[in-house]
Amino acid sequence: MIEPNNRSADTDATDGHHGPPTDAAEVASRIARRLGRIWDRDLTVRAARVLPAGASRTTYAVVLGDEAVDGRGDATADEAVIVRAVPSAAPGDGGLDSEVRVLRAAVDAGVPVPEVLDVSDSADDDNIFGFPYAVLRFVDGESIPRRILRDEAFAPIRDDFARQAGEILARVHRMDPNPTGLSPLGDPLDALRTLFPVEYAQAPAGLVIAMDWLDRHRPEPSPTSVVHGDFRLGNLLITSDRISSVLDWELAHLGDPMEDLGWLCAKAWRFGVARPVAGMGTRAELLDAYAEVSGRRPTEETLRWWELYATVRWGLICGAQANRHLDGSERSMELAAIGRRSAEQEFDALLTLGAATPLPTPDPLDDGTVATGDAATEEPHGAPTMLQLLESVSGFLVDEVGADDGVSPQVRFRTRVATNVIATVRRQLLLGDRQAKESRRRLAGLGVSDGAALVDALRDGTLSAADDTVLSVVTAEVTDRLLVANPRHLSRPDC
Repeated sequence: MIEPNNRSADTDATDGHHGPPTDAAEVASRIARRLGRIWDRDLTVRAARVLPAGASRTTYAVVLGDEAVDGRGDATADEAVIVRAVPSAAPGDGGLDSEVRVLRAAVDAGVPVPEVLDVSDSADDDNIFGFPYAVLRFVDGESIPRRILRDEAFAPIRDDFARQAGEILARVHRMDPNPTGLSPLGDPLDALRTLFPVEYAQAPAGLVIAMDWLDRHRPEPSPTSVVHGDFRLGNLLITSDRISSVLDWELAHLGDPMEDLGWLCAKAWRFGVARPVAGMGTRAELLDAYAEVSGRRPTEETLRWWELYATVRWGLICGAQANRHLDGSERSMELAAIGRRSAEQEFDALLTLGAATPLPTPDPLDDGTVATGDAATEEPHGAPTMLQLLESVSGFLVDEVGADDGVSPQVRFRTRVATNVIATVRRQLLLGDRQAKESRRRLAGLGVSDGAALVDALRDGTLSAADDTVLSVVTAEVTDRLLVANPRHLSRPDC
């Protein structure tokens, strides 16, 4: 939500007086003049700030109001807007024109989306920045999953979420595709190979087994429709009693509508809550509501196929995001950290296939007796050990930075990420040598030298997941990876 304040702008980005403006204050000022002409009003900037967003797009929250008259402005006439911009793109190359076409088609289909107030993705005289932008009317609502799933204020929507989501998705899938200009994604498994070529080729064993299962158990395809592509908590604005807006249509395409339902139900988007529809509802509630609007009720078996597909897709996306950091295209602690989360998706895939079982597992870091590490590896450096040094940094992040009430939400979030990264390294220092020895022993028993050779053997048929010994080795490998990356995930059941 946008909070008006007494500052005219928070200048989180600067343009250095060169090139197109990206400073929040200047962007807001130009938007005020532009919308003032459209609405025939004299507007002033009440507040402006940069919101956290992706690498290629910048999002600004702006509050505009009528110019003061006799020293007083009309606060009741304030307008809150969101400006989505692509400063790195030349006019015509930002993709915003396509996104706006989709938003307008969504409105026609009764999907709750932000109203488009202004857009320019071309080089015409109306472009006030020199790069593509769109102005959307602000919609009230919360997007942070932790709050939606746990705060008492959202208890009413939690009881009704699955029904509302089913109805909205049915409207998404009734959208007229013609004005959207969207392209078909094609066969879903081929799409994974096309969209994530590097990650598909490097996929770990758990995901390879899941992809083979998906290929051999394909459901009957549904009629092609518009697919949102990322319909989940985090991309929805939610009030106490309704889903107020569907956001982030960048991944929209033409495809099987079940992709959206499966993605919403994927375990990754339940955020630790054991209810299948985004942690808030049952599959039956979702499918019944979907049928009320769409006129057809998909089977739960088909939905579960698409849930497993979503798990595999998210596992590949984790690898793709980590690779953006590793190849230097976008250096980011958050992207680096997410690479280890693919182990969660491997484990979830094996849970779905019945190869793994949830097991309450204590965090190795909770055992204070091993915090000193192996003294032999510390020579000639002495105390404090590597583990003790990392533990001190983790304590600083949690007890000082994270506990500081003056820290911004963005810094607080990054502090949690940094704490998790350090915990992962600490666990690997504790367990890595033993796990490496056990892994070599297990893989040698299958006649392969390492994880890459195991994947190759699974893909060429030398080894088969139908062999219980092979499956048990893969499960053990995944469990060890997850014990280092996030041991709490080992106890989370499928549902």
